Amino acid sequence: MNKNAVVLALFSALSAPAAWANNVDLSQGTQELGLQGSLDLDYVDDYLFLLNTSYGYFIREDWEIGGVLDVNMSDSTQQFQVGFFTEYNFTNSSNWVPYLGAAFQVANLNGSDGNFDFDVEDATALNVKIAGGLKYFINPHVAISAEVNYNIATDDISVTKDGVEDSFTRFVFGTRFYF
Repeated sequence: MNKNAVVLALFSALSAPAAWANNVDLSQGTQELGLQGSLDLDYVDDYLFLLNTSYGYFIREDWEIGGVLDVNMSDSTQQFQVGFFTEYNFTNSSNWVPYLGAAFQVANLNGSDGNFDFDVEDATALNVKIAGGLKYFINPHVAISAEVNYNIATDDISVTKDGVEDSFTRFVFGTRFYF
């Protein structure tokens, strides 16, 4: 392959997103499927695996509501959260779309014998999550996302090195699909 063809192919691949940058369309009626998660191998209980799933519907341009199911698992604990969320996206003329959101979930923490210096009891609580993040649209139907969220619950549902607590902050990364 000649050198000019390689340069032309590379330039085309890198400039393609700019051609549709103004086409990030989160209009009313758009649907979103989200998958986010993280893996913490330095967790107090050997590891912590997080999987956050969501399905949303844009009721107005840039404003989404939907349902969410989160699953957190470690060596000795399992946590499930189910509820609903709302999110507002700040679309602009680029592929980068910042957003703010909130979720209200029923959370359940189930603990078994672990190597903790404290007791983990089964608990069910209402969890409120406030989130902020950034989506990068790799094409008009797929975005990668990074999010930080702060959670506060009515009972202790988060296992940390200091014990079981009612509030926590998480960083998650994921993918969003639009149709």
